[in-house]
Amino acid sequence: MTAEVPPLDFASLRERGVALLQRLAGGTWTDHNAHDPGITILEQLCYALTDLGYRAQYDLPDLLARDGEDPYASLYTPAQILPSGPVTVADLRKLVIDVPGVKNAWIELVDEPFASFDAVQAEVSYPAPKDAAGRAAAASPNVSEIRVKGLYRVRIEKSDLADIDGGEIRREAARRLHGCRALGEDFQDITVLQHQNVVLAAALEIDAVEDAAGLLASVYRAIAEYISPSVRFRTLREMLDRGRRVDEIFEGPLLEQGFIDAEDLARMERRTTLHISDLIHALMAVPGVAAVKSLYFLVGGQPKKWLLQIDADKTPRFDLGSSAPYIQLQKRGLQVDDNVVRGAARDLYVKAASRPQRPADAERDLRPRPGRDRNVAAYHPVQQHFPMAYGIGTAGLPRSAPPERRAQAKQLKAYLMFYEQLLANQFAQLANAGRLLSFHDASADSYFSQAVQDDGTLGLDAIRRAAPQEHREALQRITEGTRDARYKAGIRRRNRFLDHLLARFGEQFREYSLLEPGTAAKDGPTSEERLAHNKRAFLRDYPRIGRNRGTGFNYLEPAGEGNASGLELALRRKLGISAPEERFYVVEHILLRPIAGDRYQHGPLFRAAKADPYSLQVSFVFPESARYLDWEFRKFVEHTVREETPAHLSVHILWRKPAEMPAFAHAYTVWLEQLRSHRLAELGL
Repeated sequence: MTAEVPPLDFASLRERGVALLQRLAGGTWTDHNAHDPGITILEQLCYALTDLGYRAQYDLPDLLARDGEDPYASLYTPAQILPSGPVTVADLRKLVIDVPGVKNAWIELVDEPFASFDAVQAEVSYPAPKDAAGRAAAASPNVSEIRVKGLYRVRIEKSDLADIDGGEIRREAARRLHGCRALGEDFQDITVLQHQNVVLAAALEIDAVEDAAGLLASVYRAIAEYISPSVRFRTLREMLDRGRRVDEIFEGPLLEQGFIDAEDLARMERRTTLHISDLIHALMAVPGVAAVKSLYFLVGGQPKKWLLQIDADKTPRFDLGSSAPYIQLQKRGLQVDDNVVRGAARDLYVKAASRPQRPADAERDLRPRPGRDRNVAAYHPVQQHFPMAYGIGTAGLPRSAPPERRAQAKQLKAYLMFYEQLLANQFAQLANAGRLLSFHDASADSYFSQAVQDDGTLGLDAIRRAAPQEHREALQRITEGTRDARYKAGIRRRNRFLDHLLARFGEQFREYSLLEPGTAAKDGPTSEERLAHNKRAFLRDYPRIGRNRGTGFNYLEPAGEGNASGLELALRRKLGISAPEERFYVVEHILLRPIAGDRYQHGPLFRAAKADPYSLQVSFVFPESARYLDWEFRKFVEHTVREETPAHLSVHILWRKPAEMPAFAHAYTVWLEQLRSHRLAELGL
């Protein structure tokens, strides 16, 4: 249990102060009445403490807002910190559906023989052997199939309402998918499916309605939504109104067109068969429809009454143009719709089905209220509030006061300065809370001070021994320590604050801090300064690191410093790697699988890994440069790599001598550029 915080109201502070005085000076000081000068001093200090306690309870945005600074510079909003790269198949679906012109999308795992492994010869054969009919050939007891895990097929249904070419949809989907491709995974193919038009004939008995066109438009929507359901984008307010938690709303990738509810997405499965019975239920749910008198599909002009099969490589589409003449509204056997009603219904249907525009950024995030600068550091000396008889306020002493009396006033001022300075420093400390909780401020100060302000009326300069600037520097030395001590103790305390910020994200740097001595190099920073620098860099990059922790690099873009996997970026920050000679490489085995055009690859690269050399495996290639020669640091590197890599991936760590790294780097660069060129051509990019 935590100790109860004592109240900071004036009465309780005064009561506790008097009790302490009675305990400490009860034998020599017997008068504790209000007129006693010691009690007067106590009361003035109690008032100052109540002011400090009052300001400490300002709302956090007000405490962090100072001198026009952004109070949330080190506090990320939900849209900045909660989204992640795609983790599940549903996340990938959302990402593709967010592409303009896409109505729906499906992600399928590739589950077919890719290669075979001969246990006797310890060799991989590509492609997998097949018989004359194209089926997998019967394998010997020593040969097993390899089915590569982590390969996906993407199937896209194009929207009828967007005038966007299917090729452009495919290219944009490829850009987005490869921009956040999961580590150790890849996309085998991306296809925009052709439509299979569905023509319906129906006779519907309706109730008495005033708007026949509106009812017919609702019938069209019910038919279209059954045949090919569309995924609805919702606003942040809609998601909150549905009872979704903030962390649920921002789960997965952040979309441009709004939010997709997981429950809505789960219901949007791809139709392989259409049933008349299901269509009857959908039509009967339309308000105003009393009965379905007849309903059947038209295929080649011939009725098909029960079900309709959809081709495997197509998606069904309601052919409104061909169906409209055959869908009739009747009342008591008389048809109530005509060409005018059908034309108006079509217009209403198209308008209602149009996708809304992308919501404003403010509607995709929760914005905290702006902070108000309360000038928390402003400290008013208690001397200003003493009774005039003391002669230490702004009024001072009368001109007739003798020198002895003036000396006594100065003595009291000097005595009070001890308390004044402690209080002024506390106000300064509270005002600098934002600096302590910031990963942008790189200073070493952890304790803050300020001079007790005097506009000249209190005469405080007369009891100060130094000029204003020298006085402030002396105060900081007393508060934080000497310059050397400040950098030792101050940075150590700043590191603890940074540890607190890291802990909010479930991260830590404690092990790294034990690897190097705390002494400073003659011309460089100490290990604690380097550690603080790396922590700040990690926290500044954390939205990207957290979002892309499980993503690979985008091999459709040129290789470079900014095009790295989220895991590589996190490891650079956690290991403090910045020098070129310390650079390491992350090789995803699935990208090494043979593809069309690999005429000379008869076996797998990295073949010594295991029987299946491709599935869910990552190799890290490190140079044996000077820093990595320390065995303790090398063990720490290997431990950190395995700890940071997603648990479903197998990790291989390879160490290469500095003389071997240029050849490896060259081969890696050439391979990557050829892979990029091949895939760009394949995707039409």
